[in-house]
Amino acid sequence: MAATPTRFDLEGRSVLITGANRGLGAALCKTILQYSPKIIHAGYRTTPGDFEDPHISWCQLDIQDAESVANAAASVDELDVLINNAGILIPTAADPVQEMANLDAMLDRHLHSPLKLFDALLPTLQASSQAMVVNIISMAAFASVPGCEGYCTSKAALHVATQGLRLKHPHIQCVGVYPGPTATDMTAGSTAPLADATESAANIVAGLCAGKTT
Repeated sequence: MAATPTRFDLEGRSVLITGANRGLGAALCKTILQYSPKIIHAGYRTTPGDFEDPHISWCQLDIQDAESVANAAASVDELDVLINNAGILIPTAADPVQEMANLDAMLDRHLHSPLKLFDALLPTLQASSQAMVVNIISMAAFASVPGCEGYCTSKAALHVATQGLRLKHPHIQCVGVYPGPTATDMTAGSTAPLADATESAANIVAGLCAGKTT
């Protein structure tokens, strides 16, 4: 018999979202505000978002910089939910050397850096009565998209890593989220049908609260 999903209440929770200043990250931030969290540590790399709320604490966080990660981890004294959202999309390059460099950059952003951030915040997460880590992956993890093969590879790696986190940390709810193409700065100019970021965020957060893990 399948286990009954454990419902999750965001009210009064401390949440950290990477890449929260725009796109899906900003939409997630605004959606979670509707659930009465205690605080949202809204991570940004260079510029905070253009919205404010008493429950938002803008947090300068470059997940690819070890010092930035350490500073952010030291500034967060309690944490219930980590949402690894920050991402990049570099189109496939014709030059093999450049394509390999692109793949390295996306693997660092989508795989190595989220795992390092998780490790830095693990002691704080472990102090939570109901800790959760949410990795924003992509449907592209399951099928290569022409012109975005490196991106798909890096997201597939994060998918497998998320499964590994579940095995290593059974007391932390480890969630993989797999949105399809979404209307954000990253997909500007795409000719594919794009989902609305606000609607996607609402569906994601509703799923987290319902106890879904994928």
